[in-house]
Amino acid sequence: MAAVSTRAIVLRAHDYGDSSRILRFYTEGFGLLSVVAHGVRGRTGKGAGGVASFASGELTAYVRPHRDLHTMKDFSSTRMREGLARDTLRFAGAAVAAELVLSHAEQERHEGLFEALGRALDEVEGADPVHLPWAVLSGLWRLIEALGFAPQIEACVRCGTPLGSGDVGRFDIVGGGVRCPACADTSQGPRIGPVARAQLVEMLEGGVPRPLTHARQHVTLVADFVAYHVVPRPLKSLPFLSSLLPTEAP
Repeated sequence: MAAVSTRAIVLRAHDYGDSSRILRFYTEGFGLLSVVAHGVRGRTGKGAGGVASFASGELTAYVRPHRDLHTMKDFSSTRMREGLARDTLRFAGAAVAAELVLSHAEQERHEGLFEALGRALDEVEGADPVHLPWAVLSGLWRLIEALGFAPQIEACVRCGTPLGSGDVGRFDIVGGGVRCPACADTSQGPRIGPVARAQLVEMLEGGVPRPLTHARQHVTLVADFVAYHVVPRPLKSLPFLSSLLPTEAP
């Protein structure tokens, strides 16, 4: 069986047996791949180094159709992203992105998702501390969009009326977007004003990072949206991420 090569990002790794590891990659060519790397623990040389969480590189593996576990030949790292370990919030943001992809992606090519994941990790690694919550949330929303679940923000999800620059509506989690003032009621999710709505639009568009107001509320919105539309259960890493963010007065 011939080996295949593809760009890949390490999402998760754990030990297997006495000397091997199981690695979960998100790849450009094959989507989500689980591989066993035989004998890499305690070994140096080609294929042994650089297999750390969130590293990008070139994966060469023996991929068998209709199998859940494949065999790694080697992984040549091109970007280690060691900066994600600089602080807990940076690492937690990368962990949420990885969990989201692991929870939804499948073993098939998904147009745009590989690039969105790499960009999200790069921006979290490179963001200065004051802009870090924005970078984390922007990356998550763009991953959600790449998976095909972008929320409707600029027009009412119920009646289709464009929202005005000063409108205060409600985010309808079930409906997948914002309700205008005429369609909103207190039973239809959290209140969302023009500032928060503008921030959501900019995050989805990949706008220039800036200080983020009410970061914990934004995380709660992402968590509720993902749990209803994207994955069948809440992401375990989101509560920890939220606990690292500052509490703001309403």
